[in-house]
Amino acid sequence: MIDLYDALKNFPALSRQLNCKGMLFTQYDCPQTTHKEGFFVERSFIIYVIRGRRIFHKDMKTWDIKEGVCAFVKSGTHTAERLGNDEWCVMAFFVPVDFLKSLMAENRGRFPAINSTSVVSDHVILLDVDEFSKSFFFSMLPYFSQSPPPPENLVELKFKELILSLLSNENNRHFLSYLNTLSDDNRQSIEEIMNNNYRFNLTLDQYARLASKSVPTFKREFKRLFNDTPAKWVTKRRLALATELLERSSLRVGEIAQECGFENQTHFSRLFKEKVGESPLQFRMQRYSVNKDT
Repeated sequence: MIDLYDALKNFPALSRQLNCKGMLFTQYDCPQTTHKEGFFVERSFIIYVIRGRRIFHKDMKTWDIKEGVCAFVKSGTHTAERLGNDEWCVMAFFVPVDFLKSLMAENRGRFPAINSTSVVSDHVILLDVDEFSKSFFFSMLPYFSQSPPPPENLVELKFKELILSLLSNENNRHFLSYLNTLSDDNRQSIEEIMNNNYRFNLTLDQYARLASKSVPTFKREFKRLFNDTPAKWVTKRRLALATELLERSSLRVGEIAQECGFENQTHFSRLFKEKVGESPLQFRMQRYSVNKDT
């Protein structure tokens, strides 16, 4: 599991970048070599594809992120699928939630009110790019090679310009709807964070960072909420999902193990048999026989 934000921030040789008050502008070529690769981000980011293509996966949904596409990717876990030998050159803008909330507060009344029923729940929000926004992206390229780098206040203004240019586009009202919810201080609960990310192999520290809490506080609140440890809860949720997929899908056992976040099929089969008393394949065949007879 790649910690994308940390990798780019702590290893500047991987990308051209600008830093400002916890925000990170980057332009990089992704070296992904595997067909599918999971990644984790503790803060949301806006991505604009200069060249190449990837398919993002999350909760049985997919998004085609290709040349010219812009998207807002929420914090948490995702899977990127590489197609053939496609390269992947992108600009990514990592934005702390407090910056987004502050920007929305500063511009309250500038944008139309959006009905709360239109709030976007998807983890990847595709954004329309008009000529104004497109010119912004390409105007950023010289800043990455400027020496000395531009002052922080200018970088901050460029972040604001990016967000406001996207929000000024009427085709991005769904994005405006989502950002409006942030102004209500509706941070993700621990329950939401766990349900959204349990299928990926995150560390306890990464879960705590998503919840904006220290590890001891996270563990204490988790125990109070679930009366269980995070590790045991994650295993139970993965097994519950696997049981559902064995009953209702045509995925192979190995594919189910991968989909549910287990290390491998052997590990999954062992845990499943300990809980259910039979192997995943035996469980599926038994349910198939029952359904056929009825």
